[in-house]
Amino acid sequence: MTKEVAIASICLAFFLYLTSTEAIERFGPFSVCVTESGIYTCFDVTTSMTDADDRVASVEFGHFRIESCIGTEDCHGLAFDDRAVADEVQNYELISGYQNDTHTIVEFRRHLDTCDRQDFVIGEDTTQVLWALGPAGSDGQLPKHVESGSRPLRLLQPLSKPETVPLEHWDVRINNLLIPNVMATLFWCKVFKAPDLRKKHHIVGYQPIIDSKPNTKDKTILEKNTHSPVHHMVLYECAEDNDNLQWNEWSESAGFFGPARPGELATCVTPIAAWAKGSKGEFLPENVGIPLGEKGGISYYMLEVHYDNQALHDFLDNSGIRIHYTPVLRDHDAALLGAGIGISALHVIPPKQKAYRTVGICSPECTNSTMPKEGINIVSVLLHAHGTARKISLKHIRGTEELPRISEESSYDSRYQQSRIVPGGRKFYKGDILITECTYDTTSRDKPILGGYSASQEMCLSFILYYPRTELAGCYSMTPVYEFFQTFGVKQFYGLNMSQVENLFMSSGYLENLPTELETFTKDRVLDPSSWEGDDQGVGLMKELVIEEPLEFRNKTFMAHLNEMPWHEPLLTEQIEKTLYGGLHMTFCKKRDDSWGAPTQIQKYPNYTEISNNDASEKSCNYKSVKLHSVTNTTGSATMNKLKAAILAVCLLSMIAR
Repeated sequence: MTKEVAIASICLAFFLYLTSTEAIERFGPFSVCVTESGIYTCFDVTTSMTDADDRVASVEFGHFRIESCIGTEDCHGLAFDDRAVADEVQNYELISGYQNDTHTIVEFRRHLDTCDRQDFVIGEDTTQVLWALGPAGSDGQLPKHVESGSRPLRLLQPLSKPETVPLEHWDVRINNLLIPNVMATLFWCKVFKAPDLRKKHHIVGYQPIIDSKPNTKDKTILEKNTHSPVHHMVLYECAEDNDNLQWNEWSESAGFFGPARPGELATCVTPIAAWAKGSKGEFLPENVGIPLGEKGGISYYMLEVHYDNQALHDFLDNSGIRIHYTPVLRDHDAALLGAGIGISALHVIPPKQKAYRTVGICSPECTNSTMPKEGINIVSVLLHAHGTARKISLKHIRGTEELPRISEESSYDSRYQQSRIVPGGRKFYKGDILITECTYDTTSRDKPILGGYSASQEMCLSFILYYPRTELAGCYSMTPVYEFFQTFGVKQFYGLNMSQVENLFMSSGYLENLPTELETFTKDRVLDPSSWEGDDQGVGLMKELVIEEPLEFRNKTFMAHLNEMPWHEPLLTEQIEKTLYGGLHMTFCKKRDDSWGAPTQIQKYPNYTEISNNDASEKSCNYKSVKLHSVTNTTGSATMNKLKAAILAVCLLSMIAR
């Protein structure tokens, strides 16, 4: 097929998805590439154009022109039909359109909020950007598309790589780790020694290195990254230790299977870089950096990689994180704080729920004992959960009043996780409270989801970048064990009282942390440690605990009891949500050296006045067209007033067969 025939009358439709993420419909996967800031990415997904905010253009024999969408440029999808129709008013304007040997590129602009009921309001939330290709010869009309796809993006992009200071990089990566096909979930920990720097440097950003090679029929495929099992990676600082000889040995080793790692690695608790699937990495705001090297740096770091290998393939992995650092010090030493719900099987999300909420608390006792008198300044936040999460909020409580949300994602998509700058920063004082709230949609699930590291489980976390650097590394909460089982109607298990069950959960599945009598019990009675998956955070325990009281649940495992509960009854799930959300919480406050910043406590959910959302009442929009000064250019790009309008540069790439 010649180039001219391949691109003849290709109709490109740009869609800003209006409906929620879960409405995406997949049909017939195929591969298409898009470009973001010079980085080319391929994906295999198609979506419905129902309820979309559309932009239509066409290209014919290399000549670009703006085409009509049934007589106009600005269109929207119908809720009841898979096609686009014209908007009543026009708010999009073409900037440029051109082609090269491999790509068809269209650039256009519009206001973030056009005040048009038929247009999508572009904000900080993740947006599903859809595209569609019409058949050759469609001449700019809108026949049924022959190919389509989507990608979650944040159109107001995060910070880019700094260009004005010298940057060096340090690659922390796994070395030829064979992931066996018998493990659906694997955690691997690897210690690294910091670069030998004679003076203090600042870490200013990081990017993922995804390097996985799958094995098929005993033959290694040469192409890298094909369906890589790398799910997320976190790089932690390790507390200083006088036994450098031992740490050097660990840094030269291949690493450790999560549960088998040395106990001393528990001191690696302060996150430095947190990457999750879909992210391109992060760069810090220009006024902060994380210390590296002598006079303020840390000697050893631990990379923790979570592999999600549900397909049960053999993989050879060399993935990791590239750390960017500079000798040009920034104004402030920064640090990351982990907050939210402690990762545990006690974090339960029922099935068949449209919007079920869970919550994690960073207590005032913790912030009071670990933060300076003048407080800290929060500059950005990475919100993290797994596939059923639809909304995440980081709330800020001072006294009995809720302040404006520090960060919030109302259209969360686990396929695209990037940090969010806090506009103007946020002052956070001693005694203030952080609350991480997650909302899940489990309408497609038949069984409860438990908290854990696996992609089939759930999390609810915030990674908070702040300055000045303090000793605080983690601030979490979870439902107390006794109250948790009481909520689900369980009073007693065979062979264990609730205090012993609590000790088992607090050990997180690490048998070396168990009291002697419990270790003996697990080996010769109800619990079989060999059945526990590494780092399962109590999931295996849920499957082994056998209920003794009450009589109606007797001889069932707790997991069987959970699975058999009548989750279709709204009164049941509403009461469980109310009890676990607004009831008692066990709080944890961890310092960078793995010591406690404040005693673990069981406390009531804080009593505060929730902030009211006045966004809608503050707008003065009228339903009318918002005119833009013309900058149309059919040969290239153009300069625009960023205070008046947002430039949406969407590069849709069509792979041309020759």
